[in-house]
Amino acid sequence: GSNPLRKVKFFQEVNLGFRVLSPEEETRLLRNATPVIQDVVTYALNTGSRIGEIFSLRWQNVDFEKGLINLFSPKTQKVRVVPINAAVRRILDFWALGRKSDFVFYNQKTGGPFVDLDTGLQHACEKAEIKGVTWHTLRHTFASRLLNRGVDIMTVKELLGHSTVTVTMRYTHSNLASKVSAVGKLAGAATILLHLHQNAAVRVPGVAKWPLTHRIR
Repeated sequence: GSNPLRKVKFFQEVNLGFRVLSPEEETRLLRNATPVIQDVVTYALNTGSRIGEIFSLRWQNVDFEKGLINLFSPKTQKVRVVPINAAVRRILDFWALGRKSDFVFYNQKTGGPFVDLDTGLQHACEKAEIKGVTWHTLRHTFASRLLNRGVDIMTVKELLGHSTVTVTMRYTHSNLASKVSAVGKLAGAATILLHLHQNAAVRVPGVAKWPLTHRIR
C-alpha cells in the first residue's frame, strides 16, 4: 500500500549554532590585529553593530554629552540608540583627535569611509589561529554575552535593532550554562527552605524534627 506519511509535511530542523568569540579568543585576536582592526573589533563587541553600520557611522550620530550613539542601519533603514560604554568612549575619543572625515571610522590614506575590512580581520584571525570568525560573529558575541549576564531579552532586542523578539530568541540557544544555573538555583532555594524548616523544628519545643526523607511537594 501507499505510505500514509507521504503527504505529511515535517518541520525542517533549524541549526542555531551561532559562532561566538570566547574571551580568550578575543584577547588573541586583538593581540594579532592592526590598530584599526583592534578598534573596529572592540567597537563591534561593545555595540553589537553590523559592519555596514560601523562603516556608515558619522560624527553627527555620536552624542558625547548624553553618552549615546544614534545608529543608522543601512539594512533596516532605521535608527536605534546604543549607549556608549567606557571601551567605546576610549575608541571614539581617539578617532576624534585630528579627525579628517565626517565618518567616525575612515581610511586615513583616502579620507573616505572604509568599504571592506574583511582581509584585515581574516589576517588577524589567521595569526591568532582562530577559525570561523566574521564581522557578524562579533554581533552574535555581543548578544550572547548580554544574555549570559542576565540582560532581559527585550533590552537585547532593542540594542540589536531587531524588528521582533522572535529574531532575538535565536540567540538564547548559546546560553545553556545560564539556563542550567538558573534551574539549579530553584533546587537550591528548595533545599534552603527545607533546611530552614528542619532547623526551626529542632529549635521549637514540642515540635518533632522532620524526617530526612521529607520532600516538599
